Amino acid sequence: MDHPPEKDVTEGLATVSYSVNSDGAYELVSGPGWQPVNVVNAQAWREIEKEISVAEDKVHSGRASCLQYYMTANQMDVGLLARYTGQPRWRIRLHLMPFFFSKLAPDAIRKYAELFQVTSEDLKNGRLKPPVYERRKD
Repeated sequence: MDHPPEKDVTEGLATVSYSVNSDGAYELVSGPGWQPVNVVNAQAWREIEKEISVAEDKVHSGRASCLQYYMTANQMDVGLLARYTGQPRWRIRLHLMPFFFSKLAPDAIRKYAELFQVTSEDLKNGRLKPPVYERRKD
């Protein structure tokens, strides 16, 4: 993953925050970034990267289907994936298990592939591609 902790979220952007003026009243002030935002964001990305690594390990060890990785890497939970695909949560949970995932119909595989912007072959063969947000370098 390419989210170094030293990279500022607010890099190049002005932020607005509250400050106490000389009269003791709060006022909005614009400034060049805000260090607490950058620290918290770096911590959040480290946690996300840990979760992605755990999902990768589960897929590689055969304890989860590649759907687990794609769901985690794209920062989704079962409920969100169910909403995006129009399926009940219980079905998504089944598809997270390698046995049930291997039995999916081509249309179901295609639906997941389109959502995660990978090929059906990538999903069927368990190839793990970077998350969608890392592949969009517009």
